[in-house]
Amino acid sequence: MTTPRPVPVLPAQGRRVAFVGKGGAGKSTLLSHFLPHWKKLGVPCVGIDTDVPGDDEHGTLYVHAAQTDFGVPVYPAPVPGQIRNEAQRLCPEKGLCALDTGAWERKKDGPHLPVVSAVDWLMLCMQPTGNELERAASVLGYVQQLKDTGAPAPELAIVLTMVGQSSAANDVEEELSSAGYLVLRNRYKFSTALDGPAHTFGRDIKVRGGSDIDLLAREVLDVVAR
Repeated sequence: MTTPRPVPVLPAQGRRVAFVGKGGAGKSTLLSHFLPHWKKLGVPCVGIDTDVPGDDEHGTLYVHAAQTDFGVPVYPAPVPGQIRNEAQRLCPEKGLCALDTGAWERKKDGPHLPVVSAVDWLMLCMQPTGNELERAASVLGYVQQLKDTGAPAPELAIVLTMVGQSSAANDVEEELSSAGYLVLRNRYKFSTALDGPAHTFGRDIKVRGGSDIDLLAREVLDVVAR
């Protein structure tokens, strides 16, 4: 049996990481699993749900956290102008503050641009198709624009999600890697199983060491600890 690598030590000020991408890319589902996994690994962590679909409801991560116990706090969305301050204030020492987001929109008055300015790392969640690769250009282009103008910009990594059995994911990974992007080795795999990640909304999260989700959660830690 392979012995897992030691859990990396995060810097004293912690790390702030946002999960972005189109709707349905699995951002909220992944975070609902990552938070309990990180907790079990001994990493202090909190979640902030910046996805507010309507005036009378909060984002999916916050609703899920209210219905079950992640073992860590999940906070509702602050107003866009306070996202950066709240992310800094809530980030645990030597821990993670993970921000969930809604479907990516590059609007000046929306939450996404403040989220990008608030974090150290951006995890772009995307399905491995040509269409989604095209749609991801808005996120990739905005981060590059920040770097080109000398503005503070987060580091960026790509998580391939809803990955099936075809070789399409390998082709997309090769194209992104060839373009210089960091693509995580582990993937969020598509599953129709009733106990699969996509079917756990409102239910307790079972932390299984060595599972695909566990390996992905560990890799995210390794990446953001750099």
